[in-house]
Amino acid sequence: MSIRRDGSKGLMQITSLAGFVKAVEQLVDEWTPKGADWYLQPWFRGHGIASWSLEPGWYRPSSSIRGIGAEYYNEATLLENFRLRAPTYLERLPATDWEWLFLMQHYGLPTRLLDWTESSLIALYFAIRDNAGDVDAAVWAMNPWWLNRQTFGEYGLFPADDPRAREHAPLRPEQELKEKLPLAITPIHASQRIAAQRGVFTIHGNERPALDRLARRKGKDRPCLRRMVIPSAHVATVHRELAISGISESLIFPELSGLCREIKEGFFGD
Repeated sequence: MSIRRDGSKGLMQITSLAGFVKAVEQLVDEWTPKGADWYLQPWFRGHGIASWSLEPGWYRPSSSIRGIGAEYYNEATLLENFRLRAPTYLERLPATDWEWLFLMQHYGLPTRLLDWTESSLIALYFAIRDNAGDVDAAVWAMNPWWLNRQTFGEYGLFPADDPRAREHAPLRPEQELKEKLPLAITPIHASQRIAAQRGVFTIHGNERPALDRLARRKGKDRPCLRRMVIPSAHVATVHRELAISGISESLIFPELSGLCREIKEGFFGD
């Protein structure tokens, strides 16, 4: 069979595209309320290395500035720098701080955002995109309504500009982040890339390993946050099956850089 369960770790091990789809179906069935005439839409995130944590880029710098002037290097200053310097590269200016934050995230600046997608196959593509088959890859699946229940005490999913997201919003000078747990939010699709990737986000509070801690929780209230591992020996197989299914670089990155990478891989194999 193309999906195996590691009983000692509670992990789903994926060895084929068909097995991955089956694993996702099992999670959807488990997380959809019994008797509902609809199905729950999980969020997904691909990790090229299975052991990577679920921490956003803002909490992952290799070093931090200390001493005189350290107060300059904060989230509000980073946002202001980007707002001042990015307009020359943009055809349309973001309308809100949230839109600026989403744009920063997609172009590589560290933020408290963590990228997710509503497409399981896009997440699987990101998991194996740069994996040479020498390490295990993984796809995380999460019920975003469940996450917001951990944060607010009730199920809910809402856009970033909803008042309930105010305490997680991009920080202004002198503001202090007080919220601890992450929040699942839906963005405005203000860029082609976010739309093509069916992008959604978690915005994190001040507890750095919050999602990893929630994922490890055991007992009757099992977390709706699961990891599906693609063993290194099966990465090439899954990559080929995704390519045959039409999940490609230009589909996910609808711009010249995505097209060129796809053509290069087709011609030269890298």
